[in-house]
Amino acid sequence: MNIFFISIFPEIFESFLATSLIKKAIERKILKFEIINPRQFCHDKNQKIDDEIYWWWAGMLMMAKPIIDSVEFVISKIEWNFQIIFPSPSAEVWNQKYAHSYSKYENIIFVCGRYEGIDYRFEQYMQDRYSNNFRKISMGKFITLWWELPSMTMAESIVRLIPWVIQDEISRQDESYQISMNMENLEYPQYTRPKEVEWFVVPEVLLSWNHKDIENRKNENSKTI
Repeated sequence: MNIFFISIFPEIFESFLATSLIKKAIERKILKFEIINPRQFCHDKNQKIDDEIYWWWAGMLMMAKPIIDSVEFVISKIEWNFQIIFPSPSAEVWNQKYAHSYSKYENIIFVCGRYEGIDYRFEQYMQDRYSNNFRKISMGKFITLWWELPSMTMAESIVRLIPWVIQDEISRQDESYQISMNMENLEYPQYTRPKEVEWFVVPEVLLSWNHKDIENRKNENSKTI
């Protein structure tokens, strides 16, 4: 899978791409990431990316054209099997079902806004030209200072579903928000050594090696939400 982040702060992604399973998946060529800075599509000497908002005096807005050009630049390289995700306040809220859906694509483009957002004509252009490939979606009903973090969170929820990103595939078969349970389940409590921490102890049944009793306990302690 190829993932593209369009962002004016590419350095934010350095630790994300250099850490743990993401780094290993890159090294094994399961994943490929590229960061495109839309300032390279600003043709003035200062590479100005934002401007004042019409009829509004609070905050700045990213200009539409450099963002459009950035997306078109990526699409010109990949041409097919792509989706564009624009993390932004929306009626649609990210969940595990979206992660499963996007994990089937070869190329995903994340568009990271800043300041008060992006000139609405960016959305109009994407909806007009790529209506089947573009989705504006929120991480939740809250606002962040920068949209790179929601993009990385969404990306991680997608790529962990790709075979061999997580070596132990069984660990993904029994977890919270399973699609088979309509994302209405929470995983059962789990424990590790030592047997006792403060005054809390590992349930005896988990120490019994009785697989049937352990399975029953897991089912009884899984929650429906």
